[in-house]
Amino acid sequence: MSEHAVGAEGNVGAPTDRFCDLVMKGGITSGVVYPPAICALAQHYRFKNIGGTSAGAIAAVVTAAAEFRRRRAGVVAGVDAMAGFEILARLPAMLADKEGTGKTKLLRLFQPDSAGRRLFGILVSSLNATSTLRRILKIVLGSLRSYWWGSLLALVLACLAYLGSGSWLAAILTLILSVPLSVGIGIYVDFTRGIVGNSYGLCKGMTTAPRDGPALTQWLHKLIQDAAGLPMGEPLTFGHLWTAPGFPPKWLELSEEQSKAVRSIDLQMFTTNVTHGRPYALPHIEATARLFFRVEELEQYLPKEVAEWFVAHALEYTEARRSRESDPPVVAAEYVSESGEKKKLLEIPEAKDFPVLLAARMSLSFPVLFSAVPLWAIDYEHLRAERTFRRCHFSDGGISSNFPMHLFDGLLPSWPTFGMQLEPALPGFKPDPTTQDNMIFLPHAYGQGIGDRWNRFEEKASPAGKMGGFLGSIVGTMQNWNDNVLARMPGVRDRVVRVRLVDDEGGMNLNMDEQFILRLADRGKLAAERLIQRFVGPGPANAPAAVVARPTPAELVMGKVAASRSWQGWDFQRFVRLDVLLRTFADKAVGLRRALTAKNPHARAYAELTARARREIAPGHQGVLDGGELAALDGLVKELEHAASVFEVGAPAYPNEPIPNPDLRVRPSL
Repeated sequence: MSEHAVGAEGNVGAPTDRFCDLVMKGGITSGVVYPPAICALAQHYRFKNIGGTSAGAIAAVVTAAAEFRRRRAGVVAGVDAMAGFEILARLPAMLADKEGTGKTKLLRLFQPDSAGRRLFGILVSSLNATSTLRRILKIVLGSLRSYWWGSLLALVLACLAYLGSGSWLAAILTLILSVPLSVGIGIYVDFTRGIVGNSYGLCKGMTTAPRDGPALTQWLHKLIQDAAGLPMGEPLTFGHLWTAPGFPPKWLELSEEQSKAVRSIDLQMFTTNVTHGRPYALPHIEATARLFFRVEELEQYLPKEVAEWFVAHALEYTEARRSRESDPPVVAAEYVSESGEKKKLLEIPEAKDFPVLLAARMSLSFPVLFSAVPLWAIDYEHLRAERTFRRCHFSDGGISSNFPMHLFDGLLPSWPTFGMQLEPALPGFKPDPTTQDNMIFLPHAYGQGIGDRWNRFEEKASPAGKMGGFLGSIVGTMQNWNDNVLARMPGVRDRVVRVRLVDDEGGMNLNMDEQFILRLADRGKLAAERLIQRFVGPGPANAPAAVVARPTPAELVMGKVAASRSWQGWDFQRFVRLDVLLRTFADKAVGLRRALTAKNPHARAYAELTARARREIAPGHQGVLDGGELAALDGLVKELEHAASVFEVGAPAYPNEPIPNPDLRVRPSL
C-alpha cells in the first residue's frame, strides 16, 4: 500500500508515489477556475510536471510552489504539507473581495502605468458590454472621459465658431468634426508614444496605485513565497523544484545516476519572443539562443528582492566555447545607460537559479494589456564583424500556444497528464443554477470529443458583430490551430476536461463581480471531480467484458460503441496511447526501411557514412568517432532496420485504427 504524507496539522495529502501532470490553458481572468480544481486533484495525486500559459502560468507556478512545500513535509521540521494548497483554496474568495473599495481584488491587480492610464480607462469602461453596439458606445463615452481635455478643446472651438459666424449650425459641425479629431490625436499619441515607450503595454505589473494594494507581479510574488513556505528574500527558483524531495518513487527503479538527473517537480511555461517570431519554453536552457538583460530595465518588472537575486546570480558575458568565432567580443556587451553610466549586459542566470516569478510574468504578458518583458540576444543575421546585442520583447505565451498539452508527453505515459481547457459555451447557454453540470465536458467513451470546435460568428445578431467575430476567428485560428488539432487526438481528448464559459465570465472581464468569480471557482472544482471520478474512482473490477462485433470507424466516431465498463480512465488512456504509438511507428516503418537500404544508386549507404565518420569529423560532432562510438552507432542503425522490418510485417495483422489518424514528427525543442 502507498504511503501518505501527513502535514504538521494532520492534513493528509495524496499517496506519496501516485503522480499526475497538469497543463492549464490561458484565459486572463478565466484563471479563477483553476485553484479549486488544483486543490481537489492534490488530494489524490502528487504533481510531477506542471505547465501553463498566460493565466494558466499563474496557476501553474503557484501549484508548483504548493507542491514544493508539500514535498518538504517530513523532511524539513514544522512544514505543514497542505498549507500551500490551503492558500490556493482561499484564492477565489480573496480575488472576489472588494475590501470596501467598490472594486474586486481581481480588478485591483491590474494597475496601469502613467503612459497607459487613459487607455486603460477606456478598456475598463467597455467591459461587460452585452452587444457590439453597446461596446462601441461605451468605448466612445470612455474616450470622452479619458481625453476630457480633447472634448473641452472641441467645445471651445465650437463656441469660437458660433461667435465668429453667429450660426449654431457652424458650431455643431465644428463640434462634430473636432471631437473625434482632438480625442483621436490623444489616443494616437498615447498608443504610438506612451504605449510603445512602456514596452508595448498598459501595465508593467508593478504597483502604481498604492491605495488598491499590490499589483499583479508583487501580489504573485508573495503568493508564490507563501505557498512554497519560503521567505520573501529567497525567491522560489526552478532549482528548488528540481531538487525537491519525494521523487523518484521506488517503483520507477531508476539507477542512482538516473535519479540525480531527473527533475523532481518539472514546471514549464511558454512565452513568445515576438522579435524572433517563435515560442520559448521556460526555464530557458537553449545554449544557441542565449539571453541577456540590462539591470535598470528588468528592475521595472520585478519586486526588489527578486531583482536583487536575479542580478546576484547573473553571468558575466563571454563568447560561447562552441561559437567563439561567431559571437561578438566582450566589449560589445558594454553600453552607456540613460543616466550616463557605463554598464554592461549580463547573461540571465542558469536555469536552476532562475526565479519562477519572472518566468510566469514573461508568460502572462497579454498583448497591450501587459508590457512585453525586454531581454537582449545576439543578432547573428549581421556579418560577423558587425554582430552585436539587440533587444528582444517577450510577450504572452498564448500567442504561440495557449494550451500546450504536448509539453510533457512521452511515447507512453507513466502517469496521467491532465489538461484543463477553457472554451466558450454555445450561444444562449446558461449554467445550471444548482450543479453547473452542463458547463463541464469530459469524454467517457472513445468516440466522444472528436468533433471540431466552432467559431460561431455567423450566429451573431448584428453585421458588426459578425465582422468582429470573423476577424477574431482569424486571429484565434492563427493562435490556436495547433492546440485545436491536438485536442482531437486519441489519448489527448480523453484526459482533457473542458470548462465552458458564458460571455460575462473570464477572459477580458477584469471587473467580474463576486458572484461570477465564485461561480467559476465552483466550476473548476467540479471539473477536477470529473477527472478524479474517471481516473481514480473505484470501477467495477469484476464487470464482464462486453462481447460485440467489431465496430466500423463511423460507429466509433459517432460514439455508438463504448468500451467495456471495466476500462477505466487510466487503463483506457494507457491502452489508447499504446495504440497511437504503434500506429504512428507502423506508418513510418516502410519509409524508414526504404531510407536505410544500401541499394539506392543515388545515395551512399549508411554503413559507408558511419565508417567515414571514423576518419573525418561528421556534421554536428566535435571529433571523429572512436571504436566504441562507431560500434554503438552501427548497432543502433541495425536495430532501427530490424524494428522497421518487424513493424512492416506485423502491423497489418493488428487492426489498429486510431481516430483521427495520428502522425509522428520530429521538431526542435522550444
